[in-house]
Amino acid sequence: MNDKIVCSDNQKKEYRTKCKDLIMSYIETHKNERFSAADISKYVTEADSRTNITTIYRNLEKLTSDGTLIKTKNPANDFCFYQYAGEDSRCDGHLHMQCRICGKVVHLNDRYMAEVYSHMAKELGFKIDFRASVLVGVCKNCRILPI
Repeated sequence: MNDKIVCSDNQKKEYRTKCKDLIMSYIETHKNERFSAADISKYVTEADSRTNITTIYRNLEKLTSDGTLIKTKNPANDFCFYQYAGEDSRCDGHLHMQCRICGKVVHLNDRYMAEVYSHMAKELGFKIDFRASVLVGVCKNCRILPI
């Protein structure tokens, strides 16, 4: 059964479903990671919900449209990843680093990086698409140091 919720900011009715609640629960526990529709589907299936992948994609697209999520595509294969945009939805002014092992995303928005971005624009004439940016590596928690 669907619960009806009235949004106070625009008085538009929004229907809350079990699927959307599960997706939001997943996002809440993975705020600092990039994830795929397949990750969400696995989570929803494990929660014993019989939701099809089309419904998951539809919900992810709505969350992207309203600014809750940022969607990035891998240009090599058009595979999409999503990430939580943050409380202020401002991921359009800095690069991101992602651990290839745990998936953690780090936002690079300090003063030093601002100098790097400025250098890239002025000296190289390169404008970065920050919302689609990701540098992949291994975080300090996942790095295995040789003995």
